Amino acid sequence: MTDAPTTAAALPPTPDEVNRLWQHGMHEERLFHDRLNYFTAMQVGLLAVFAVLYQKEPLPGVFVPLTLLALSFTLLWLRVQVRHWRYCVHVNEQIKRVVPEYGRTVSALAALGRTDGFSISRPLAFAVPPLFAVTWVALFAWVLNRAAP
Repeated sequence: MTDAPTTAAALPPTPDEVNRLWQHGMHEERLFHDRLNYFTAMQVGLLAVFAVLYQKEPLPGVFVPLTLLALSFTLLWLRVQVRHWRYCVHVNEQIKRVVPEYGRTVSALAALGRTDGFSISRPLAFAVPPLFAVTWVALFAWVLNRAAP
């Protein structure tokens, strides 16, 4: 009998556990990018609806709610992307800890001035939704300005 109980965290992960963690990380990264594509397509669709409707009848009563809805959708997108980005970073850290080859590869990238294995994802998560938000705010202001006597 030993003095201190052995915890699961102290044991090295089994190959199956490493494989499941790797698969989970790849799944989360794919979800991140799929969600980015989905929200971008929705935003472009809303912009197209805005353009088509504006050509037909430029009424502020239609466009103010549309732009407010689109802006709300954009802010939701930003919140979802930031939260999921943080989770992806957490999973990525776990993968670097248990897959030494991956950790070495990411370290080699860090030597080139990058901090993680998916550094392009950060601007996608933190810049694209705000750019759409700025677009919707500008369109909102433009509609209100055009409607003013």
